[in-house]
Formats: sequence, C-alpha cells, structure tokens
Amino acid sequence: MTYSDAIAYITEALKFGINPGLQKIEAICKELGNPQLKYPTIQITGTNGKTSTTWMTRNLLRAYGLKTGCYTSPHLHSYRERMTINGELIPEEVFAATLEDIKPAIDKVRADFGEFTEFEILTAMAFYYFAKEKVDVAVFEVGLGGRWDATSMVQPKAVAITGISLDHTDRLGNTVEEIAWDKAHIIKSGSTAVIGKVPEGALEKIKERCALTGSPMRLFGKDFSPADVSIIKNEGSMLSIQGIFARYEDIRLPVFGIYQVSNFTMAVAILEMFMEQALDPNLIKGAALEFSCPGRFELISKDPPIVLDGAHNPEGISMLVEGLPQVFDYQNLIVVLAMSGDKDIEQMTNILSKNTSLMVLSQNKSYRSASANQLTDIAIRAAKGYIIEPDLEKAIGAAIVEASKSDLICITGSLYTVAEAREHCLKSSYIY
Repeated sequence: MTYSDAIAYITEALKFGINPGLQKIEAICKELGNPQLKYPTIQITGTNGKTSTTWMTRNLLRAYGLKTGCYTSPHLHSYRERMTINGELIPEEVFAATLEDIKPAIDKVRADFGEFTEFEILTAMAFYYFAKEKVDVAVFEVGLGGRWDATSMVQPKAVAITGISLDHTDRLGNTVEEIAWDKAHIIKSGSTAVIGKVPEGALEKIKERCALTGSPMRLFGKDFSPADVSIIKNEGSMLSIQGIFARYEDIRLPVFGIYQVSNFTMAVAILEMFMEQALDPNLIKGAALEFSCPGRFELISKDPPIVLDGAHNPEGISMLVEGLPQVFDYQNLIVVLAMSGDKDIEQMTNILSKNTSLMVLSQNKSYRSASANQLTDIAIRAAKGYIIEPDLEKAIGAAIVEASKSDLICITGSLYTVAEAREHCLKSSYIY
C-alpha cells in the first residue's frame, strides 16, 4: 500500500460521517491486542482550546525527555499532522504501513459491525502506531464530546476539560450541562481531572462524574492559575503560573491570544498531575519558548498584517474579537469569513459585525462549508459593510486591496478555511 492508497482509503470513509458509539473501535482494539493500553495516556477534551492544550502538553512531556506520541484532529494540510512522535509527523511510508497492518482487523470487524468512519480508522492507527514505536506516553485529543469518542478507549492517568460552551448541540445536547455530562465521560477510575474555566452548571456535572469514578479534580482559578500576566503586543506574553505543587516564574510564551495563557497554564497543571510532583521551572520555560500554534492567532504575514484563527463557534469568535486588540496594534479590523453550515452562523456573524470595519464573505472547499449566499442573507440583516466573494483566494485578495497599512486582516470561521488560506499565503509573495 502506498501513501496515496492509504489516503484514498481513509477519505473514502468520510462518506460514513460521524457514528457515535464505541462498539467498532472496541472490537478492533481487541483484535489488535489493545495497543492503547500499552503506554500511559493523557486525554483532553473541551469546546475550545483542546488542540493548543494538547500540543502544549506534548511539548512539556518532550522537555522531560519522554518519547511522546500525540494525536490531534482535524489537520490543516496533511493527515500526517494528526499522529506525531516527539513532534515529528508520521512518515508517509509508515502511515501507509500502519494502515496496511491494521486493515485485516478492520475488515474482520467490518463484517460484524459495519463500516468504519474516517476518525475511527485514524484513531485505531494512532493506537497501533504509538504501541509499535514504544512511546513512553501519548496525549490524545478527543474528536467530539467524550462519551462515545473513539479516543475514549484509552485508560488515561490524567484527563482535562479545557472549557464548556454550546457547540455540536445536535449531538452533545442543547445546554452546557448536557455537553459537560457528555465530555466528562473521559474521566475514569484511576484518572485525575484537570478542569478549565467552565460555567457553574457544567461544573456540577463534572463534579458528579468525578464522584462517580472516585477521581480527584483540580480546578482552574482555585487549584492552579496564571499570575503576573503581561501582553507584549505583536510578540506574545510573559507570565507566571501558580501550579498545583509549585509556582513557576517568568515564562515567555511566544504565541498570540490571551487564551493561550490559560491553555499553557492548563498544560502545566496536566503535567503536574501526570507526574504527581512539581516540575522543573527551566524545562517549563524551554517548552514554552519552543511552542508554535499554526492556525490559532497565527500572524502569517506582516505586510499586509494577516492573522489566521480557526474560531468556529460563538465562544471562539467572541474570544477572537476580544483578543485581537489585546495582542496586536491596528486601526481597523477586516475579516475574511468562511464557516461550516452546521454552525450558529447568525450569532457568529453578528459578533463579528459589531467589531469589524468590513467582512469579506466567502466559503471553503469542504463539503460542510456554508455557501457565500447563506452568509450574505445574514450579513444583510446585520446591516454591516461586507463584500461577497465565494472564491477564498480572491476573498483574501479583496481584503488586501481594502486594507491600509494600519489595518489588520483576520481570516477565520473554520479550520478548513484556515488551512486553505494558509496554503495560499505560504505560496504568495506577501508572506513573511
């Protein structure tokens, strides 16, 4: 099997959509000898911030010299991004060989339980790959929710919920309490739960799950918190962290977005609970300095200034418009917007319309993308300046034409949008 064959096989499974349930992944794990139980694991979920927190946790584990597997989703440019060891993407030939190794098990289970989804196949591959490579630890980002997510076949030593807000309400519930109840199922006997800033009702559901499983809980703002935070515009931030076991001073975090301070604080607390001890301050500083976060408050160009951010729900968009003026200097904000059709388009557009001078409404190439016409209907009601350009590359060009040197362009609405925009910007002459 070649890498191209493997990608074709996996993308073919996209047509089976999302299929909540653990029956198939449990069966294939059994066929493979439960590879996900052969190394210690950390599992991370949350409405926003889970990918950044997962990457940060990976960096901290690597700083301790641990051979660290990391599984995240979705990817920006390549499926290989989803499975890394010590930050290195799985090689193409190994990706193909891994799928080829587990395919007999997939075929056997399929005969009994039906077709596998893309995410189930990739998750099984990650379980197997990390076991075969004998990692010391692996960090798994939940794909959706927690209760029925394929990553929940792990038995984590530490788990984290970065935050709870309304998203994927068609699958997880219509209230933060229902969503918290679903996500809290990653908390299992033998794990310690590290909990971010969540609404009170959501926290009660998480406490109930911790009580049911006998799991200790450590809470952001109570058991650990950032301190002495200073934002250095166009450069990042400086902070200290009051951890669970110790205080860590003078940490330089070279990524943008005040929320990244919270995410890094979460990652430090996760590692403290995983290792059950205070951490080496110098290793924390080193891991922070090496951190980058593609597609999240990423300054991709300085002339003109262009920021990419994968905000894809109302909370994420609110954090975006609140955070941009905190970390960047600019006069007017121009937003290029393309989002998935299953999101709360009206609320997200309304939030942006109150904080931008111009919106360029577009669409990405994903089958899930809302059409530019859908966005237009809502923009008309918002009574805000906008341009319609369905072609994303042309939409970026239109924003550049409209922007002055003192303005900031932000491309947002979906990670699919960010991925397309990033590829375009990387091959364009205005990239820095």
